[in-house]
Amino acid sequence: MSVVGWIVVGVLAWVAVALVVAVLVGRMVRQRDRQVPEDPLPRPAPAPEQDPSWPHTGGRVPRTPEPRRPRH
Repeated sequence: MSVVGWIVVGVLAWVAVALVVAVLVGRMVRQRDRQVPEDPLPRPAPAPEQDPSWPHTGGRVPRTPEPRRPRH
């Protein structure tokens, strides 16, 4: 086989190995993402006296966000 033929074989082998590695890494990332909760409930807001920005709100008490509803 000529030199050009060996270069083509090497490039094709490199592409094949790269595709296999890309698929494996993609599956590992997808499995890792499944372990993280999709929609965690937000933390409760601190009391206005504990919130450092409270005196700067003009005396208004900040609204507490509503908890998120789970997806079905």
